[in-house]
Amino acid sequence: MIKNFDSLKELKIRIYLWVLPCIIIALISNTLLQNIDGVNKFDLTINNTLAIWFTISWFFLYKRVFVRFSEYSNLALVSFYHITTFFDAVRNYMVVSGGSLGDFIIWMPIITLFFFLTLGTKRGLYYSIIIFLTTFVSGILYLNSLSSESIDSLGQYYFANLVYIIVLYYAQHVFRTFADLEMFKKHAYYDSLTGIANRLLIDEWLEKKLKVFKDKKVGFSIIFFDIDHFKSVNDNYGHKIGDEVLVELAELIQIQLTNRELFGRWGGEEFIIISNTVGEVTVNLAEKLRKAVAEYSFKGAGNLTASFGVTNSKTGDSIDSLLNRADKGLYQCKNSGRNQVSYIK
Repeated sequence: MIKNFDSLKELKIRIYLWVLPCIIIALISNTLLQNIDGVNKFDLTINNTLAIWFTISWFFLYKRVFVRFSEYSNLALVSFYHITTFFDAVRNYMVVSGGSLGDFIIWMPIITLFFFLTLGTKRGLYYSIIIFLTTFVSGILYLNSLSSESIDSLGQYYFANLVYIIVLYYAQHVFRTFADLEMFKKHAYYDSLTGIANRLLIDEWLEKKLKVFKDKKVGFSIIFFDIDHFKSVNDNYGHKIGDEVLVELAELIQIQLTNRELFGRWGGEEFIIISNTVGEVTVNLAEKLRKAVAEYSFKGAGNLTASFGVTNSKTGDSIDSLLNRADKGLYQCKNSGRNQVSYIK
């Protein structure tokens, strides 16, 4: 299940908790597959040190302790490992046997992502460039001693490294733009007080429902309701209590609904539910909601009631005609004593 994270810090920790075990397994596998002698003793020491420290860091991150220390210590170790292993590969492998870098290009996206994840967009860019220049200078020093195959591998590594840096840098701007658009959408389509859909989003829902009804004859219904004598709540207890009542009402109604209904605030104390059901099924839902409101005690305002108008979609309906029928049902309740459900066919 996709989880929404309350902060960037929590998202980063979750990424570390998933990625670090994969890196630890890769390091252990690399150690087991190596011959533990000669030139591989350096790699063995580095791999074991990283595996042990990453395991400790994972525990710290899991417990949410020493988070920044774990991040920066891992950053230092990864950077040291990357530079020294790169230098060792060029000097002792590419120069001697004329081979290629191999695993470096595979792991570069993760390493570069780690830099940006730890340091952020701007500092991550600068740090990535510094690491790139360090490896670039190390490779250039041995350029005259390399075979054509090794030079090609080194060139591919450098170009790939630059591409990863550029892509990850701009990807963060893209993600931030999408985040800003989502925030704008939230403010544009959702009621700031109750957090449910506002009138703009409700209009879009109704347009889509009416189009589907016209094209496929899939009926739906709406429930239009408000709190009885809400003006007296504001007059007697103040607008702050009135706002709290609206928030509590929205939460109370949401608990009673299923994924077959869409729920929003039309304006003031008026709310609307769009249901995929029709007829008596929707009336029964409205009656259930009426009882839930009547039995609930609102903080600061006590027991209140609500009136409900219900109607189904009809051939030739527009948003206005649909809402007018539901509104007519609502005012029938008001004229008949309130705390009722009125169904207008």
